[in-house]
Amino acid sequence: MAILSMLLSVPEPSGFWITIIRAFENVTNNYVLAIIFLTVVIKLIWTPIDMFNRRSQQKMTAVQAQMQPELEVINKKYAKDPNLLKQKQNEVYKKYNSKSMGGCFLMLLFMALNLTIFFTLFSGLNTMGAYKISESYDYLKYSYANVLEVTNVYLNENSNDVSIFENPENISFVVDEKTNEIILLNGETELARSEYKTDFSYKTTEEVDGKEQEVTKSTNDYLNNLLSNFDVIVLKETPIEGSEETSKYTLKNAVTDSSAQLIVSRYQSNKENFLWIDNIWIADSPFNQSIVNYNGYASQIGSGNVEAGEETIYNAFIPKLQQTQSRVNGYFILPILCILTSVLSILLSSKLGKKKNATATKQNKWMMIIMPLIFGIFALFYNSVFAIYMLISQVMSAITLPLQNLVLKAIDNRKKKKEEETKVEVDYTRKF
Repeated sequence: MAILSMLLSVPEPSGFWITIIRAFENVTNNYVLAIIFLTVVIKLIWTPIDMFNRRSQQKMTAVQAQMQPELEVINKKYAKDPNLLKQKQNEVYKKYNSKSMGGCFLMLLFMALNLTIFFTLFSGLNTMGAYKISESYDYLKYSYANVLEVTNVYLNENSNDVSIFENPENISFVVDEKTNEIILLNGETELARSEYKTDFSYKTTEEVDGKEQEVTKSTNDYLNNLLSNFDVIVLKETPIEGSEETSKYTLKNAVTDSSAQLIVSRYQSNKENFLWIDNIWIADSPFNQSIVNYNGYASQIGSGNVEAGEETIYNAFIPKLQQTQSRVNGYFILPILCILTSVLSILLSSKLGKKKNATATKQNKWMMIIMPLIFGIFALFYNSVFAIYMLISQVMSAITLPLQNLVLKAIDNRKKKKEEETKVEVDYTRKF
């Protein structure tokens, strides 16, 4: 995009995560690799914090195990006196309160930080997705806009002679990035050239409240005027079988057909795909096309970012591109992998943690349903880039959990050994 300085529909996002991802992207020259490396770095930084949290949870579990026998004795002893039972229970809770409160606070802090990272990164990648989709479309839009412009230049220079467009297969358009110009060719013969523009706005006078006033017309106004003018110039008419009407082939159709090669080449040079996913900014699903229709485009970038008259321009050339370049964007592979790796991560956490109490078992059962479901929904309905982040994050969790367990076991063994070494047994018996 060396010659582009266009006014994008969606402003380029900024923020903490976007800045970091941009730095990784500058090194890798690939957005997906940037996300993968970022995720690995996050998990490596997060692993000691996660291990500290697991250690804290183990201590809380140990405290609960100490409390349980005392509570069972109290429940049996004061079962017939509810007031005294409650008092005795409160005494036990107060006795162990200082030990459990610290672990509870750390666990809540860990959860808050985890959710903050998840949702801020989700928001950042969603905003970046809208920007990237807009940027990709605007890149093609201005390519097509300059095709219309150089065609208009040719018509003005040749007294509106449209005869060459009757054979659009001979017509082509080339962008000369060295001179920042677009060239209209008939075979190898140059017919016209004009400056490659990224702004077609212009000033004109209109009657406003009974007075002539100067107004500024947007790029879309200019392009829609050209499209409207080209669409009334009929090059061919073909009878429709079984009808008195005819199919009209207009100058607009001819320009769209002859510019298809340029649009395709620029689409391919700028698209961002990864493995089986044709468009990383769309969800990995067979129900999604890699090039969306106009309604899908407006939905993805937000209707507030769509300029007036955009639909006409979009539908003038994108459907032609879709015919040869659009395909299903995926096969549910990322959502399925996100679900499976989430289940694996929970299973490993449960197994390695060796939580044997009933409450923990119930929690793990609910987690095994809720968490994979959440990851699956996010991967299914949002862009593939965020799904890749979730997948790599879960894979990293599955890798680091056994390592964390080894470290925690080593700490426990060292603590037990130290306690045994400091335990002094004194024998007070004497033989006479």
